[in-house]
Amino acid sequence: MMKAFYKKYKHGMYVVYYMIFYLCFFFILESFVSTDNVVMTSTWIDNYIPFNEYFIIPYVLWFVFLFCGFCYVIFFDTSGFKRTCFYLFTGMTTCLIIYVIYPTAQDLRPVLTNDNIFQQLVSFIYFVDTPTNVCPSIHVYNAVMLAFSLVKCDSLKNKKVISIFLIILAFFICLSTVMIKQHAFLDIIFALILCVIIYAIGKWKFNF
Repeated sequence: MMKAFYKKYKHGMYVVYYMIFYLCFFFILESFVSTDNVVMTSTWIDNYIPFNEYFIIPYVLWFVFLFCGFCYVIFFDTSGFKRTCFYLFTGMTTCLIIYVIYPTAQDLRPVLTNDNIFQQLVSFIYFVDTPTNVCPSIHVYNAVMLAFSLVKCDSLKNKKVISIFLIILAFFICLSTVMIKQHAFLDIIFALILCVIIYAIGKWKFNF
């Protein structure tokens, strides 16, 4: 039974293989890059964006969104799986290459008093993810492109409520990156530009 299950869904292992590659690459970059040799992406616009620890909720939901999104296309939509892998893996790899060629950072993080669970979660995110390698924002890129890929799935095309929910979720995930000061406004802009480029390549090359 397990053998039949693996044979039917073995394509899902590509996600595991890629995530191992990505995490190794990302954390190696994190260990070598410092704020001394990077370009700061923070601008005057960020001064008008207030810190709000409650946005840690949609920020953390990004991880759940990725997991559930991949599970859906692995088990229910093969064409959607190929499209999702192309969108996310191509974009994430591009971001990693950009981080190597053009290291970036931001200096927007506030001093936290950790007086509630939300600030404690923000502190944890700050601890595990340094304010370097920020532009384009992978958090933003993946949220937008995963939502877009899922909306294009044949099985979800006519489910407008789900489509609207996915778009709203992606919007709040993007907003959360600047509201908890994990990213600067420019990080979002360049992530969205990358979304347009990767989408256009997918449309041209694979008709996604």
